[in-house]
This record gives sequence, C-alpha cells and structure tokens, in this order.
Amino acid sequence: MTAPEAVPKKIISNVGTLDIRSASPETLAGIGKVGNVGMILYSPETAPLLAGMNIGNLGMSVEASADAQMITGELEIDSSYIKNQPKPPELLVLGRLIIKPEVTAEEIENGLEKLVVCGLVLCPEPLMGVVRAKLSDFEGKILPYSESMQFVKGKITLDQSYLEGLEDNSQLLVMGKIDAPEVLAEELLTRKITSMHVMGKISCREENLATLRSLLDGKGGEVKIDAIPAGFEPMEGHLLLDAFALGNLPGKKLYCTGVVQIGEDVEPTTLDQALETLQINNLLICPIALREMIAEKCDVLKTKTIFYEGELLLVNDPLELIPSRFDYLEGKATLVVRDLLTISPDVDPKMLAERLHKVHNMEAIRCTPEQMGAIQARMGLNEGALIDSTAKEEKKEEKKEENKIGNVGHLKL
Repeated sequence: MTAPEAVPKKIISNVGTLDIRSASPETLAGIGKVGNVGMILYSPETAPLLAGMNIGNLGMSVEASADAQMITGELEIDSSYIKNQPKPPELLVLGRLIIKPEVTAEEIENGLEKLVVCGLVLCPEPLMGVVRAKLSDFEGKILPYSESMQFVKGKITLDQSYLEGLEDNSQLLVMGKIDAPEVLAEELLTRKITSMHVMGKISCREENLATLRSLLDGKGGEVKIDAIPAGFEPMEGHLLLDAFALGNLPGKKLYCTGVVQIGEDVEPTTLDQALETLQINNLLICPIALREMIAEKCDVLKTKTIFYEGELLLVNDPLELIPSRFDYLEGKATLVVRDLLTISPDVDPKMLAERLHKVHNMEAIRCTPEQMGAIQARMGLNEGALIDSTAKEEKKEEKKEENKIGNVGHLKL
C-alpha cells in the first residue's frame, strides 16, 4: 500500500504586512518558510509560536491584540472621535497618528485603551506623557507641537491676503505644501508668523527665502525649499512658447518647472525681443534653427535640451504609431517619446530610418526587432526602454504552486 503523499508546507514571501494575530497553531505549523516580509503583526497569544517559524529577511515585528483596530495610512484623533467610540479602543496605526490640539489628557487617559504605532505620532506637548503611557509598542518618531500652533493640513497659498487673515504672532503647523508665489513684505511676514513647523515642501520667491528659513522651528527635520530666483516669473506645467505666447508673457525672465517647448513658428528676433532669461528645471524642446539664440537666454549645458529638426512628433500620452501617420509628414521628423509609444508592426523599418531624423526616448518604445534596429540607428537622448513587441510572455505551466503565497501588501492568516 502506498503511503499518503505529505502535504507540502506553504511558503510566504514578498509581503508588506503579515498579520498572524488570530492565526491558530495548526495554521502556523503549515507554514514552511517566511521571507521578504516588511512587518509581522503578532498577538500575545501567537507570540510563543514565532520561535517555531522559519523567518528570514524581516523588517520588524510588532505586538498588538487580535481585537486592536488596524488603521493603515493616517488617523486624526479629536475629541469627537474619542466620544463616539462605544468603548475605549486599542488602536493599531500603520502610518501617521495625529492628535488634535483640542484633545485633553483626560480624554486620552479614559478614552483610549492602548496605542500601537508604526510610523509618526504628532502630539500636543502637554499630552506627551499620557500618550507615551498608552503606547504599548512603538516604531517610529514622536513630534510634539505647541498647543498655540494653528494646525493646517494640505496646501497653503501664502500670499498677502492669507497673511492679513492671520493674527499677529501666529504659529503654524503645516502638513502639506506652502506655496508663496508673490514677493511678500518682510514686515508683514514676520509680524504675522513667529514660527512654522512644516512637514512638506515650500515654494517661495528668493527675496523671502532667508526670512522663511528663519521662521522654521527645525523640529520636523530638513524642509525642501524651492526658491524662484529674484526677478523671475514662475511658470508651471507644460509651456508652449509659440509666436503668440511670446507676445503675451508676464515678464522677460521665466522660471519654468515643467517642459518648455518652443514653437516652430518662432523667429530668432521674436525670441530675442520676448525673453531675457529662461531657467528650466525640466526639459527644453527647441527648433535647431534657434539653437544659437536660445543659448543666449538659457544655460543649455545645465538644462536637458533637445534640438529638433523638421516636424516635432511629441508623445506625451500612450500612442500607437501607424503607417498612415507618415503620409501626412513633410520631410523628416524628430520623435520625442515621453510616454509609452507602440509602433505598429505594419510600419516598415526602412520608413522609420528614412523619415525620422532623431529619436529621443525618455519612456518606452514597443516595436519589432527590425524596427528596433532602425530606432537605435536614429537614437539621440536615450533614458527609456526598448521593448520587443514580438516576444511572448513566458507562460508558466498551469500547475500553480498552491504552496506559495506572496506579492501582496497585506496578508492575514
């Protein structure tokens, strides 16, 4: 008689959070190996079972009861949140816990059973003691803030009207971005704001940079600040500078955070008269006929620049290039790929070689091996990928290995 075949043990890998708080001994005994797991959540009941598990490449392990309410992302606790709980909860927060300034120590003491946090705790300074006492397990950082701080979440447009709406000597706690697009009066800025705790980024004018830096309390660590150079006009997003746009600019010195595309209809004299200086943080796409003139306005050695000849074929969204597109093309073109481009198999590779002056790939091009050869022969800037559209994905045999579990963000056993 043949002995029954042993049931293979399961293998768990590539899991963000493995939750075994409610797992039975039988379930865990059926796990042969655990690897590449960011975090294991266990309970006091399952803690003794951890020693018997084969665990490798584990980020951290955190203990919380099986009844703890798990919140992934962000949780804000204010007085109403505590009052609306049927009973004091045990909270398991994987992310950011924000305790609002109106919460009292008594509410924390009587309204919360226990706190388990993996991430950041933002807490009013007077509540530090009672909050720490409630933390049964903690991985991360606690940032205290003054009760007098004005709590702001999201984006702030820090302009004159916003400042005038603040009380004098305000303290700001900002979780988001501060955008100060205008040059602000230093006297108004320092009178209205005495300190800022910023968890995010700041965009401001260079004229106000030193003052804004002096207002940061430094408790949130280094804050990224993007300063618009003095005298420049900020321009966001994709900017097409054709002949019409050049005649309607807000100023002659532009600071551009997006892609700048100079139109084919622009003459050197028009560009010279409309622009004094062009500073670009992203990409400049310019007709080759304007190369000498644009070099006087923009530092092309420090700016990623594409000079194009003929018609510009700019791919900003997923696109399929089909043969008929070349029927409407006069002469040669420059192809700039900033999103997925799929070249139809019907496009003759010789057509690509003959009609494309240059190909600049910053994303991905799917094409046949023959087309790929033509693309490579015309390649200029190459920061993307070339994908063989004829390659068949290797199909693993249909006998799925039922003993393997993985590639998930959260797994509860």
